Amino acid sequence: MPQHQETANALKGLREAFAERTGTRARDWHLVFKARYGMREVFRTLREQRGDGAVVTTLFTGCTAVDSITSAGLRPAYAAIDPATLTVDAEALEVGANVRAVIDQHSYGMIDAQKSARCAEKAHAAGALYVEDSAHCLARMARDASGAPLADISIHSIGIEKQLGVGFGGAIWVNPALEDAGLHRALEDAFDALQPLPSRIAAAAHRYRLQNRVLAHLPRPISRPARAGLAAAGLLELPVAEMEREGRLPYPGYLPSEDIAQKILTAFPTLDADEANRIRWTQGYLEALEGLGGIEIPGAARGAARDQALIRFPIILPSEAAADPLIADLRGNHLYCVDWYRVPFYPGALDLSAYRMSEDDQSYREFRARYGGIVGLPTDIDIERLPEAAEIVRRHVRRS
Repeated sequence: MPQHQETANALKGLREAFAERTGTRARDWHLVFKARYGMREVFRTLREQRGDGAVVTTLFTGCTAVDSITSAGLRPAYAAIDPATLTVDAEALEVGANVRAVIDQHSYGMIDAQKSARCAEKAHAAGALYVEDSAHCLARMARDASGAPLADISIHSIGIEKQLGVGFGGAIWVNPALEDAGLHRALEDAFDALQPLPSRIAAAAHRYRLQNRVLAHLPRPISRPARAGLAAAGLLELPVAEMEREGRLPYPGYLPSEDIAQKILTAFPTLDADEANRIRWTQGYLEALEGLGGIEIPGAARGAARDQALIRFPIILPSEAAADPLIADLRGNHLYCVDWYRVPFYPGALDLSAYRMSEDDQSYREFRARYGGIVGLPTDIDIERLPEAAEIVRRHVRRS
């Protein structure tokens, strides 16, 4: 399917926007309909070049991130979680000879460059790729002391509930200094071969925001079957499809549509203001909640990431039972917060065996006990509402 010139121009402009913001080259950025499909292209190509093996991630991630591994024919392996960063514990990480890549997810947008560097060092020593998941921190990358990006592959998402509010689109950066020249060429060829987004999917993506707004205002007994019916008819593009909770991805890899690319381009100049507002929220939460009994604030939020733009501010309550009333109260006051990652493979796997996991696995049970009460507080609204949000948190903690 030929690509229209208007679409080609929009994609070119978007690659240039990513390059300008990150101090990289536009030709090293590759655009996709959703970041999960870009990740799959990376892992599929990696398997073709280096054979079967494992990709190291953690249970503290979304199902679609692991889908990109399994649907590429590689195996997920789960590393220990660093409670400070809520990603791979760099010091405990062990990278065997069968590992093809290590994914370092910058959870909630928290980047600890020193720990990322250690993770990259261990991956490279074993001959594996260091893959940075920047889905929560658009156009931000972990960097070494000289300012150079650490990653071999850097994944960026403009998906639903991410920055910019577009809802669709992903960008994959391939490091031009990748030592394996054959793998580098193969990755470029794979992304160059991506086809334009089919009109049916493009139309569903275009309608999503309006559809979601309407469905969100309907009573749940009506909205749930309506949402499922529209999705089954191909008229609604769900954030996470049912098969994506079973270890599979529904589409081949596609480029973003012209509409998606233009929306991202239009929104890109708002990133500075968005990040500045999120930093104010992060620092405000730290001031208001630091030392409060009954919650845990991850160490990176208090340290390495205290001046970073977090997509949500994470706090951990003792249990789901403690977290649920807080979430309901915040949402009831139009302070939208999230329960991301309270279960592994968020929003939860329908078939755990597809992820090489079971409820009887000790790591699974420990995760549920440790992170079932996590809450992601809002950082994207008017900063004037911060005292209200903090007081709701304090009130719930005092009750517990």
